[in-house]
Amino acid sequence: MTARIKDFEPRDVRPGDTIVVFGAGDVAQLTQHALEMMGIPVGFFCDPLLTEDSATLRGTPVLPPAALDRLDPGTTCVIDAWDHTRYARQPALLARFSRLFVAVSLLGRTAFGEAAPVLPAERPRRIAHYTAQCEPLLTGAGRLRLRSLDVVVTEACTMRCVDCSNLMQYYAHPRHSDLDELHTALDRLLAAVDGVEEFRVLGGEPFANPRAGQVVRTLTGMADTARVVVYTNGTIVPRGDLLESLVHPRMLVKITDYGELSKRHDDLCDTLTDHGVTWVSQKPVWTDSGRIGRVDRTPEELDRTFRDCCVNDLLTLLNGRLYLCPFSANAMNLGAVPDAPDDVIDLRTDWPADELRARIEALYHRHRPLTACSFCRGRDQTTPTVEPAIQVRRPLPLTVVSGPR
Repeated sequence: MTARIKDFEPRDVRPGDTIVVFGAGDVAQLTQHALEMMGIPVGFFCDPLLTEDSATLRGTPVLPPAALDRLDPGTTCVIDAWDHTRYARQPALLARFSRLFVAVSLLGRTAFGEAAPVLPAERPRRIAHYTAQCEPLLTGAGRLRLRSLDVVVTEACTMRCVDCSNLMQYYAHPRHSDLDELHTALDRLLAAVDGVEEFRVLGGEPFANPRAGQVVRTLTGMADTARVVVYTNGTIVPRGDLLESLVHPRMLVKITDYGELSKRHDDLCDTLTDHGVTWVSQKPVWTDSGRIGRVDRTPEELDRTFRDCCVNDLLTLLNGRLYLCPFSANAMNLGAVPDAPDDVIDLRTDWPADELRARIEALYHRHRPLTACSFCRGRDQTTPTVEPAIQVRRPLPLTVVSGPR
């Protein structure tokens, strides 16, 4: 498959071709917009998560993968704009097409204007992630560059949301991360991979840890990363060293605006602006993914839960251990799911470099469900939405089934 994928150029389109953009997310929509700016119409989006024909997206029909069988391989030009970490798990979806492309150069040279989809501050991040994931498809090189790494600096949060998908509502005694342990884990991980495209600093509420600035400075000092993003709920305005650590050209602060609950939102925005810190504020959309409990599924349903999950490649570093997704990380950290040694890499252990690289690669490109998937309600486009940030007074009850981490 990878040997046949090329970087798209306008000359690759022939008269009478049907253009299919594989994917329906931000990168796919930017790809469609870039093509239409060049006068190249897109016939269809194909959403790998669909099982039947859907409505339109940006005025273009959206097909499920099964509908691709109706298209003529000889006159169909497929531009793959899907998340390639997950795409690698389902190559059969495009196996019948010989004209496969990615949109790396197309997106890189397009000057997107105000009418383009995706928030302007988000476009470079999305394109950079996509470009990094496409590199091994185009070159065949065995590089291991991670799309992102969630770096948890605290379990503490200034809110207690009953439906938090990162499970903060279950922490009765939250603690800040041990920074010596965190830095050791980072050093070992980064020595074993070929870079991280984006570090995501979060908690809990990362600004609740007064020493979080030390972590931010470490991450922005990494030579081979494009961006560091801090996620905050708008309840704390950082001061002193923590604020100064955010003043960096590769830094972005993402504020989730929960209305009245984000009590310092406006002050935070003003402070960041005054100090020249790039920030973006967004209203949230939450799915019903914030409970820990056994879910009975068939093996096929469990496979689909994992395959279609929107966070199944958000590597998470929590208390010196590396996990594949934030739900697994926090559920295992809480002891709420059974021990699963294959689901986690303990970076407190000084692994030989080659062995650690092999373990990270196996986890990152894993195609089997995690143990935590059997305790998760799922997180894909079929998961119902819930009202964000409903508060509870006390931590939710938790059944501990495994030992301390």
